[in-house]
Amino acid sequence: VVTTEAPSGSDSAVIGVVVVILVTLAVFGVLLYRYLCHNKGNYWTTGELAPGEDPEESSNQTAGEKREYFI
Repeated sequence: VVTTEAPSGSDSAVIGVVVVILVTLAVFGVLLYRYLCHNKGNYWTTGELAPGEDPEESSNQTAGEKREYFI
């Protein structure tokens, strides 16, 4: 007996593999997007100093250091 009908079992396996690949790509895309949004970094300029700012004091200050003013 010769049949020309394809077996239906392989169709569900192919669909399953495609779904797994698409879900994996979607999760990877979300993780990559979150990483890139949260790690933008700091942008530091070296423009002119503000009025009343001491040039020697600002050059000695590190990037993460904050100034404290007592009134």
